[in-house]
Amino acid sequence: MGETAIAVDIGGTKMAAALIDSSGRQLSEKIKAPTPSHSGREAILDTLASLIEREYELLDETALAGIGIGAAGAIDTARGMVVHSSGTILDWVGTDIAQGLRERLAWAEKVPIHVLNDANAHAVGESWMGAGAGASSMLMVAVGTGVGCAFCIDGVVLEGAHHMAGEIGMARISFADEPHINDGNLPAKFEQNSAGPAMVEFYQQAHGAAANDPARRQFVMELAAEGDPVALDVTHALGRRLGEVVSWYVMMLDPEVIVLGGGVPKVGSAWWDAMETRLRELLPAYLEESLDLRRAQLENNAALLGAAREAFRRAGVTVSSYASGVA
Repeated sequence: MGETAIAVDIGGTKMAAALIDSSGRQLSEKIKAPTPSHSGREAILDTLASLIEREYELLDETALAGIGIGAAGAIDTARGMVVHSSGTILDWVGTDIAQGLRERLAWAEKVPIHVLNDANAHAVGESWMGAGAGASSMLMVAVGTGVGCAFCIDGVVLEGAHHMAGEIGMARISFADEPHINDGNLPAKFEQNSAGPAMVEFYQQAHGAAANDPARRQFVMELAAEGDPVALDVTHALGRRLGEVVSWYVMMLDPEVIVLGGGVPKVGSAWWDAMETRLRELLPAYLEESLDLRRAQLENNAALLGAAREAFRRAGVTVSSYASGVA
């Protein structure tokens, strides 16, 4: 049986693909392409097929265990179909990714194609080769332009009955403290009040010193590190919100390890300190003492590794568990 997977990460702005072996090593150059997110599903499938074709040409087909894909949106993994999307990618809901590839790649007719949510792929990658390696269970929370969450047990991610497990960023949560955004008479989605764009918006609303400087306004975390009082207030408030929500997950799931990824979490930052303080103060003493909180390690490589890991798992291929060479 083949011990190499073609791994693909489909994001809202770019796609990447590489050959990954069962030890987590990258066997080919990572190739990238912009995601034609405003051109519809057919354009995206065309681009996806092109990337996969280029990787396949580098591979002895007898070595191929399958194709693993991490894709934006809620994914029905049994069918390889997008069942829900935030709207970042036009006409994405209802896209049958697996079938679309088989129609474009004649050689892939009988090749296993496995599709999972991109945040779940990130979590599987971190569980296999990153910050969660060796842990029996791992809760991963990613905070960037949005907020995503995934829970892995022995490297297998919990998907949920409706493929929506971990979509905490979409939950509507009220916050009594300032700042906050509301959607009409309803609380805003959690990520609207806690992720990176919210940090910038709240800083500007508070008339921070650099709010009108286009070169600086995206770096509220850096302004906080420099001691900007408004930036410190904003990062502190949003860090505490994330810590509070993570405490709910910890109480429900009791993970061995908690991994934080995405562009916002930085160990030692005002945001991280506020998040961790709030998380610890809301947990029972027994859990607070055993809390194992880690920063994600794999960055942009996590989803590729997770997609490959899922392809190997579905194919029954035994994988290694030492540090990856993906670059």
